[in-house]
Amino acid sequence: MTAVASDEGRGLWKHYSARGTSRLLAALTLVLLSLTGGCASWWSSTLPPPDHPMTIMVAQVMLEAPITKSTQMQTFEETPPEEIEPVIRAQLIEEVELRAQRLLTEQLAVQPGFRVVPFSEARRLVGNLGIRPERLSDAQLRALADESGADLIVTGRIPDYGAVRWQYWVGGWAMTATAHLLTVGFASGWNPAIVSGFMALDLSTDLPFWWGGAYAFGWALRPVRVEVEAEQIVPCGGPLWSTQTVMVLIPGKTLAVFPPDERRRKEVQLGVNLERAIRDIAEAAGQSLRLKPCGPEPESELARQ
Repeated sequence: MTAVASDEGRGLWKHYSARGTSRLLAALTLVLLSLTGGCASWWSSTLPPPDHPMTIMVAQVMLEAPITKSTQMQTFEETPPEEIEPVIRAQLIEEVELRAQRLLTEQLAVQPGFRVVPFSEARRLVGNLGIRPERLSDAQLRALADESGADLIVTGRIPDYGAVRWQYWVGGWAMTATAHLLTVGFASGWNPAIVSGFMALDLSTDLPFWWGGAYAFGWALRPVRVEVEAEQIVPCGGPLWSTQTVMVLIPGKTLAVFPPDERRRKEVQLGVNLERAIRDIAEAAGQSLRLKPCGPEPESELARQ
């Protein structure tokens, strides 16, 4: 499912995409619709390439998923000792953030009309300004734009990595489970044994789809959700465009390119979905991310009088 929404009141473009299983589709649709803030117009749209190349800098991508253990991100032969666990976890998080920033930079660079500040240069500029790994302030965005000559500063977040937070899926699962319950209940005359047995089976099979984190029959479920925002700095600044993509299911043919002993590894599966999500986002940006023209401020009613 892919959709583009235009919030014309603010000139802010929003693109949402969900890739996964059919069981997730209905709930994710509702979730993503709720995130639009009341946008009423939904359609797929591809704008012509920009008349003049836009200079874009990918300043950061932050992993904000609630990672408490390194084993959530990587498969180990032996669980890391508790005394070094925080260090390993921090290293893995940084690796994911840098990989995501590099991937987003490279994927945006192949979009028509985009001139993207190279990854190494972006890292250097961020380091020179002493920017800490936290959300950028307006002053930092302007400073990065001044140093890089960028028209747009792009930042990203990874809210879900390996599992979807229960707040996003429990409502959708409950709706699906209720529909299943009613169907089986009416068909069986509400036989307690049949109903309870079916619900137990339904829960055991649906949880991997809704929560994620499963690998079976060569297919993997490793949810990755990426959100990206673009801020226009010049000539008139402000939020310009935002997008988020959810990748859940990894087909067996996708994992088949890896050696058999690597296909089961969490870091491989998560990396595949991270790359797919970022590629989807970059393609959406190529279709709809454009500089906002700056017109005169609307005249107030008092001024017209």
